[in-house]
Amino acid sequence: MKKTKRHNGSRPDRVGAEPIAVIGMSCRFAGGADSPEAFWRLLIEETDAIADEPPPGRWSGDHRGRDRAAAGKTVSVAGGYVADVAGFDAEFFGITPREAADMDPQQRLALELAWEAFEDAAIRPDRVPDTGVYFANKFNDYRAVKLARGATAITPFTSTGDVEGVIANRVSYFLGFDGPSMTVNASCAGSLVAVHLACQALRTGESALAVAGGVQLNLIPETAIGLSALGVLSARGRSHTFDASADGYVRGEGGAVVVLKPLRQALRDGDRVYCTLLGSATNNNGRHRSMPASSADGQRQLLRRACARAGVDAATIDYVEAHGTGTAVGDRAELTALAEVYGTGRPPGAPLIVGSVKTNIGHTEAAAGMAGLVKVALALSHRRIPRSLHFDHAPAEFDPAATGVRVADTAMAWPRHDAPARAAVSAFGFGGSNAHVIAEAAPAHDPVDDAGVSQRLVVLSARTEAALREHAHRLRERLVRDPDIRLSDLAHTLATRTAFQHRISTVADNVGQVVEFLDAYLARAGKDTDGDDHEALNLLLAAALRPGTVDHRDLLHAVGRLFERGIEPDWTAVNPAGRPVSLPTYPFQRERHWADPQARGEAPGSPSWDAVPIEIAATTGISSARSQSAAVAASGTTAESVDSIAMIDDSAARPVAIASSDPTRSSAPGVAALAALVTTELAEVVGIEPDRVAARQNFEQLGIGSVHAVELSARLGARLGIEVPAAVIWGCPTVELLAAELHARLEPTNPATAPPEPTASVADPRPPAQEEALSTAELLALSRELLG
Repeated sequence: MKKTKRHNGSRPDRVGAEPIAVIGMSCRFAGGADSPEAFWRLLIEETDAIADEPPPGRWSGDHRGRDRAAAGKTVSVAGGYVADVAGFDAEFFGITPREAADMDPQQRLALELAWEAFEDAAIRPDRVPDTGVYFANKFNDYRAVKLARGATAITPFTSTGDVEGVIANRVSYFLGFDGPSMTVNASCAGSLVAVHLACQALRTGESALAVAGGVQLNLIPETAIGLSALGVLSARGRSHTFDASADGYVRGEGGAVVVLKPLRQALRDGDRVYCTLLGSATNNNGRHRSMPASSADGQRQLLRRACARAGVDAATIDYVEAHGTGTAVGDRAELTALAEVYGTGRPPGAPLIVGSVKTNIGHTEAAAGMAGLVKVALALSHRRIPRSLHFDHAPAEFDPAATGVRVADTAMAWPRHDAPARAAVSAFGFGGSNAHVIAEAAPAHDPVDDAGVSQRLVVLSARTEAALREHAHRLRERLVRDPDIRLSDLAHTLATRTAFQHRISTVADNVGQVVEFLDAYLARAGKDTDGDDHEALNLLLAAALRPGTVDHRDLLHAVGRLFERGIEPDWTAVNPAGRPVSLPTYPFQRERHWADPQARGEAPGSPSWDAVPIEIAATTGISSARSQSAAVAASGTTAESVDSIAMIDDSAARPVAIASSDPTRSSAPGVAALAALVTTELAEVVGIEPDRVAARQNFEQLGIGSVHAVELSARLGARLGIEVPAAVIWGCPTVELLAAELHARLEPTNPATAPPEPTASVADPRPPAQEEALSTAELLALSRELLG
């Protein structure tokens, strides 16, 4: 392509807002686009990721029966569907299975994407607490899925699982961020509005780092029926954006996240920069002929405002990732605004190029602007504009030659000229909310000097051995596919990631040796445990006391051995500097968590814990098979020792009673019986099988939070007929400790020998303020746990 000279486009002439760098990205869209690399491959290979039907089992019942007329039109079920919406690695995020089943899958998707984006940015979340989180969401289909189970299936986690604001809050909570945290609903403009707000927070110093994202999952057919009745969906099941035959859009789903930082800070920190955001704007169409209809006037105002805030001439924009839904009215309004703002005053032979990712993956609604931004960031990085699919020719009333606008009907290299490569992204909502972002190619940077050192210590870790092996497999495949990755960048990127319990390491002179190491590891049944930790320590001491006497490779091997044992070194002293590079992110071990339909009144985890009453009797040795077989193993007792708890038939819902003729309750159950009871109830609260609860496992390891503690305390109190404050759960955070405390509370008390009430109280920070203070027994139990 001929190089064009452009005026007023050079960086020194730009006077606008402080540039914001995109330093990390993640995404999950249809067609297997579960990473930026896979997404770019989908775009360049011109993949149509739209499926004519949803995945099997996506909607309950026969979805074909939903293809019925709505307002005189056939409802299409074609869409850009992601493969798995029910799977989630609840254990990784410290969430119990029971709570995970009540969480909107959009919350789960946001958590995974946020984690992946930070790994892509080579930043550990725990080191950047001053981070703001901005997410976009539109529909909450999962609420309808849960309500279909009936009121008896409501749990303590139903509300937090429903609320859209929790999407952002989950991310802030898990990653430990104390900056602003909010979920935006600006309809289909939402995720670009989130980017706009995140950039504002960075420029005003409200946060040092920001996360912006959008998530969208289409879980019920009724939402599509409503959109079809509105007249915006394509009966043909494809988005023919800007084409004369455009008849509406096809829905898509997925999500994307970007990590943002002021450009000057990103350059100082050595971050990899995908692109920079020069400025952005939001507005509303105001009152015009119809609220859902697009407004060319509103869009013209928006585009001009964004250019002004970015400090750029509109004629210097090379490409616009359009909202481009494929509705006749929307396309006409958008082309008109683009032609008037960006199409005029351009150099000859340099039209504005426009395209729409919706032709590949569908309209992802709340995540649509984010899908467009990730596409633009990748296009600027690769200096290539992908083809916009399903375009044959423009409407008769639109003349590309006269308007200075060309649809990207073929893939092309980025236009060449003297100015920086620039692009823009649009997103419009059917409520009139609009957003527009101006982006520019990242500034050139000098490669990091390898400092003449060839060896690198390369490390990898995961929470479980299974995840570690999958991680190793993915990394091997990536290195084989892209052998040009520099060893220094590989080692640097992996060392910046959070180190988990299961670890491997190797010292390598080149990437090929890393591949050989991964092959050997994957061929073994387990990790190589050979090696002497004392020898490793001796080498490090020798290197410290007698510099130059220890071979550098041996020293790296020693550091790697200690890393595998849980010690994390100062990586700046171990490996020379490198730059972040895109690598496979954490391999989440997903299991199904879903609000499956249940018979009313039989939903698992129902809060009606008195439906299974227990009677503790001094004269009976009967105990339920459930308590004996399922809970005994976890509590470390034998079946014979569980002889004090009798389970009444499930249908006999009557109050719990302590059966004894002695008012002092001289025949309280033994500790072993109480351990079995605690194990059973704890398993119900968490949503796992009792045999997965170990007697000395801290409750926090099971994902127990304040809501779980309140429910568990109520369940135990109802079973035993005594008050069991939630503070006791925190004070005795294992089955063993809690059973001992319950036994002490049930033991007969002689007023003459009873210990005095504590004069000072220790209030647990997590229960409500009105919770009673910890007793002496609780304090003793807590101290045993802390000291043990």
